[in-house]
Amino acid sequence: MRRALVVVACVGLASTLCAQDGEGSAASDRIAELQAQVDALSAERDALRDQLDQMRAQFDEMRVRLGEAIEMLRNLGYAPPAPVLAEPADPMASPLAAMQTLRRRARLELASMPRAREDDRAAYRQAARDWVDTMNRVLDGEKDWLVRVLAVDLPASGSSAARATASLQLYDAATGAPLSPPMEVSVPGRVGRRMAAAGADQGWMARVHLRPAVRFNPDRLERGPFDHPPFLAPQVEAEIGVDWLRFEPADVPEGFFPDLPGDDPLAVPDRSGPAAPAQSPGDTPARQPR
Repeated sequence: MRRALVVVACVGLASTLCAQDGEGSAASDRIAELQAQVDALSAERDALRDQLDQMRAQFDEMRVRLGEAIEMLRNLGYAPPAPVLAEPADPMASPLAAMQTLRRRARLELASMPRAREDDRAAYRQAARDWVDTMNRVLDGEKDWLVRVLAVDLPASGSSAARATASLQLYDAATGAPLSPPMEVSVPGRVGRRMAAAGADQGWMARVHLRPAVRFNPDRLERGPFDHPPFLAPQVEAEIGVDWLRFEPADVPEGFFPDLPGDDPLAVPDRSGPAAPAQSPGDTPARQPR
């Protein structure tokens, strides 16, 4: 009887061990399966990162080539017309917004007027003169623009009269969307040094005076090969001038501005003499901040 009990106990123990071995084997297989899935996902992630890096490199190369092409065209005297888009909510939000507003209103309010007969042409000339006066009045005024400093060229001289050249870009304070291409602006040397010390992630609130220069030109009947000054309608052309009055630091959320290419996004090379005032594309010479 005792031997039978021992045999039964041994059989039960063996069955338990076999069952545990089976469960352990199933768990190991499941772990191996999950590890394989993790490895596959990691490999897919790494491949996607490589693709993203390649796309970024291609985008940076295209941006550099586009900038070189635009600069070459500017050196040749060609200024491509700005696209005609829907009128911005604030036509004084940027030089581009002001020009878009002028193009749209000129297309709707002037270009559709008849000019076949002499009476029609006389009426058009009067309407165009009145329109020019109105646009110069309603788009003239001071505004606060959020800008980012992309680069600063500091003068070698420490004189209070020495000036720096800052490359700026406008941004929408609410959405963070860029509102302009980079623009070069002459600033006092002390302001340039503050900008250089603050870095590219510092926002600046620029107080500006927007000055539309809409003109009636009786000899300008079409756009022309270079479109300078920008053509709005027959006998009407315009440029947008900006007086940069002052700059004050502005608080922006972390990561508000996109990353800039390069290890040192805010280059600050010294110059042997004061920088000459520069103007943004399509702008008239502007009074700079003092």
